[in-house]
Amino acid sequence: MMKRLPFKRIKWPGWVVLILLGLFMVIGIGKWVGDSSAKEVDKENTIEFEQETDETERYTILVTKPIIDNRSLEKTIEEWIEEQKEMFFSEVESEKDQLGSGSRAHLTIQADAKLGAKDTTSLIFNANHLVDTGSSENHVKVFTVDANHNRLKISDLLTSYGKTLENVRATLEKQLKQNDQYNKELIDQRLSELLSAPDSWNWLAHEGSLIFYMEKSNLTENGEGPIEIKLPLEEENTAATAEREPPLLKPGEKYVALTFDDGPNPNVTPRVLKILKQHQAKATFFMLGSQVEKNPSLAAQVASAGHEIGNHTDQHMNLTKLGESRIQKEFQSSTQKIQDATGEAPTLIRPPYGAINSEVEEVASRNGASLILWSVDSLDWKSKNVDAINQVVNKEVVSGSIILLHDVHPTTADALPRLLTTLEDEGYHFLTVSQLLAMQDHYSAGTYYGNT
Repeated sequence: MMKRLPFKRIKWPGWVVLILLGLFMVIGIGKWVGDSSAKEVDKENTIEFEQETDETERYTILVTKPIIDNRSLEKTIEEWIEEQKEMFFSEVESEKDQLGSGSRAHLTIQADAKLGAKDTTSLIFNANHLVDTGSSENHVKVFTVDANHNRLKISDLLTSYGKTLENVRATLEKQLKQNDQYNKELIDQRLSELLSAPDSWNWLAHEGSLIFYMEKSNLTENGEGPIEIKLPLEEENTAATAEREPPLLKPGEKYVALTFDDGPNPNVTPRVLKILKQHQAKATFFMLGSQVEKNPSLAAQVASAGHEIGNHTDQHMNLTKLGESRIQKEFQSSTQKIQDATGEAPTLIRPPYGAINSEVEEVASRNGASLILWSVDSLDWKSKNVDAINQVVNKEVVSGSIILLHDVHPTTADALPRLLTTLEDEGYHFLTVSQLLAMQDHYSAGTYYGNT
């Protein structure tokens, strides 16, 4: 039996106080929830996504689509997705005898929203067709919209920057024709399409630059998959190039070159860039072509921040165990991917593991590149310990040192603030490798083992 609690009658002034307290609590809680929700909205992109799947004995389909309040754009996106499906079904039909009984083809269409310049948002779709287990096809489609999810024309954006399609065409032509792999007639044909049908192009605006996505098949008879090309829209972007000019070196001062291998890595490289910026330090990033291919925008971000980009080969193989043609391929493939992402071809090469022989030196020399080793190995790849990294570098560093670090280990980013502060307190200045080598009057293509 429930026990009744004693109740004492509250006179009317007490009821008024209780009612007011209740109102204040409701209003306060409502405001707190509202403020919290607003903060959450600020942190997240305003576009949400939904997924649809389809599965049979022969294939699987996974499609991610944005939820947008614009029927016209929604219809355009649906039409592109249907085109990808029809292409996929045709591929499945051609391979029907090989599919089924555990072997299936896969179509994956992923969508992402990227905030861009001038209050734009770009919906980026990546479609991967995997029918033949030996290879896959990738296709990219970009829809750039304003704050109300209305699709933007590229001409509208260019006008806001004081640019024209002719400006873009000329810059694209110059950049693309520097690549000997691309067919110049195909380049001319493709760029003519830019002027006749500009809205068919895949583009987005980000940090004062215009980024184009193009199919390699439109540039070369053998190419597959998309490439990313970055064009500056703001004159201020040229300041990054000026920052890479050699500083005024003072006799008696101490200089070192910080180098980072194996990136770019989306989890570590942005942290490294932020710390370097805080210390106004420039460094050299020896990038793997395979990583640049996965993270082209991040590679471009490193370059635009004024840092130097070096070549760390494409697949991080021991070059001394390869033949001359394979060494050349490792150099060239990585160089091309770096140039596609940053617009610059690296002239410095760091061989993986520091392994070199006469063949490696010969191929590097033939490519007009310098082989760059190091004099201080932080052993960050081995210890993965903040204190150990700092102790090794501080013990071995001297003026002219080339310091080996890696922007793929979180502990390296953790160790960097203290390391830079300590070196600064000891009077060291930070240069890129090229700037450090320029201190030598005889600097030319060759092999550099560390101290300069």
